[in-house]
Amino acid sequence: MRAAVMPGVEEIEIIEVPTLEVGEDEVLVRVKAVGICTWEQKFYAGQYGGFPFIGGHEISGIVEKVGSKVSQGLAIGDKVVVASLTRCGECYYCRRGYDNQCENAIDVEKVPGYSGPAGFAEYFVAKGYEVYKISDEIDFAVGTLAEPLACVNHSIDMGKLEIGDYTLILGGGVMGLLHIFLAKEKGATVIVSEPDSARRQNALKLGADHGIDPISENIVESINEITLGRGVDVVFFTAGGEKAIEDGINCLNIRGRLVIYGSTKPSDLITLDPKIFHYNEITITGVTKHTKETFRKAAEIISNNRLPFESLISEKYPFEEIKKAFERSKDMSTYRVIVEL
Repeated sequence: MRAAVMPGVEEIEIIEVPTLEVGEDEVLVRVKAVGICTWEQKFYAGQYGGFPFIGGHEISGIVEKVGSKVSQGLAIGDKVVVASLTRCGECYYCRRGYDNQCENAIDVEKVPGYSGPAGFAEYFVAKGYEVYKISDEIDFAVGTLAEPLACVNHSIDMGKLEIGDYTLILGGGVMGLLHIFLAKEKGATVIVSEPDSARRQNALKLGADHGIDPISENIVESINEITLGRGVDVVFFTAGGEKAIEDGINCLNIRGRLVIYGSTKPSDLITLDPKIFHYNEITITGVTKHTKETFRKAAEIISNNRLPFESLISEKYPFEEIKKAFERSKDMSTYRVIVEL
C-alpha cells in the first residue's frame, strides 16, 4: 500500500510499504481522509524526532475487513472514525476508568520500520474497540474531527462545566472553537480570548458571546465587566503560553476551575500564591488524550450533524499533494487542513 513518509525535517514522500495483516480482534479501514494536527506539524518542522515517521491520527474511512473476534457490530462498507490509541483494559488506570492514562499505551509500529500512528496511508489496522461507526451522511473530512472533538469532550468533562456558567476559552484555533461549540451546548456564556482579530471575529461568529484581545485589553478587567466583578466559573487553556495561564487564574471566580488543555513549552513556568487555593478554593487540572467514552460521544455528536464542524475545515488536498497540505497547515489563516485519499 502507499504511505506518506517523513524521512527527515520538512521532507515527505509517498512510497510503497508492506500490506498490513489483520488480526482476529482488528479491523481494516480503507482511509478516506486524515487531518493534519499540530502534533504532525511539529514532526514536519523538526521539533520532534523519530524519523522515518508516518503521521496521521485523525482518521475517517470505510471498513474493509472485520476480524472474527470483533464484537462492535461493524460491517464491510461502514463509514467509521478511528481512535488510534492503545487501551490494554487491564492495567491499574484502565481498571479505574482512566483509560486515557493506560500504562501500556505505548507507540506501536503500525508499519514495521517506521515510527508514528501511520494514518497517512491507504489502509489502517485498528483494534475493534478503536473503531466507531458514524452516519453515512457525514463527510469524511468532517469525520476526521472526531478525534480532537473526543479530546475536547474530555476537557469539558474535567472542567465540570454546567448550564449557566461563565467560561473563558483561551485561544481561538481549532481546539478553542471546539471548546466553544461544546460549551454552548452545555448552556454556558462563552468568552474567548484571542489576539488574532480574524480568529477572534470568527469565534464570535461561531458562537462565542464575547471576544477579548489579550494584547490590547486588560483581560481581568474585561472579564470583571462581563461577569459583574465575580470572574468566570471555568477557564479552558488551549493556547497562549504562561501569560495566558496566569491571566486565566486571575479571572477565576470563587471555586473556579482552570483546565490546562493545550500544550506548553518547558519555559512556560508560572508562579502561584498558595493562598489563592486556600481562600478561593480554586482547582487547576490538566487533560490529555481522550477516553473510550469521550470518543463514543464524539462519534455521536459528529453523526448528529448539528454543530458547524464544516467551518473548521479550511482546505482539502489529495494524497499526492500532502507536502503542499503540510505547508498550508502552517498558515495562521487556516484551521484544519485535510488530506483525502
